[in-house]
Amino acid sequence: MHPKQNRSHNWKVLLIGGSSGVGKTVVARELANYLSLSLLLLDDVRLALQQATSNETNPELHVFLNYETEQWRNSESIYADWITVGQAMVKPLNAIISHHIIVPDVGTIIIEGDGILPIVSNYFLEPKDVCAVFIVEQNEKQLLHNLQSRGRGFNDWDKMEQEGFAHASWLYGQWLAQEANKLEIPVINAQPQKTILERLLSIAGVQ
Repeated sequence: MHPKQNRSHNWKVLLIGGSSGVGKTVVARELANYLSLSLLLLDDVRLALQQATSNETNPELHVFLNYETEQWRNSESIYADWITVGQAMVKPLNAIISHHIIVPDVGTIIIEGDGILPIVSNYFLEPKDVCAVFIVEQNEKQLLHNLQSRGRGFNDWDKMEQEGFAHASWLYGQWLAQEANKLEIPVINAQPQKTILERLLSIAGVQ
């Protein structure tokens, strides 16, 4: 798909959330390129905050840094801690969003990450300023395949760790979808992958 001319939308911030392995980063990069917009990976913000804080002052930001091998096999623990990290990212993310809404000419931005919780977009009084969408992968085996395909050291883990992480991602994705539905925030399926950009453009109201 080639970038459109004279394309328009009403929002100042577009949030793309979803669990690990659903393809958020890939489609967010495609969309940012298509709309000629800046893209912020929320993981970059989290990594910066981890460097500026400590486990003693902000344990919720450091939870995964303290994981032992056995914990990576515990899907329920990973799933719960993803929510914990997401809750810790609410205030920093709100500050970034507010900056792009309030400060004139600071620029429209796309933010993606698995640390984006649906409640974030509910903080803003002008819904038109913030558009949010969550991507969910219903097929757990597909999630595992996606995680194996992207690498990042995932294939160095043993089978139990890989399957535990993939199941945790599936659980977290289901929870995100449920929370988004409660707040009437759009949720789209990751499949079919070839149409995800077009579906995202439609939901984001790009003309």
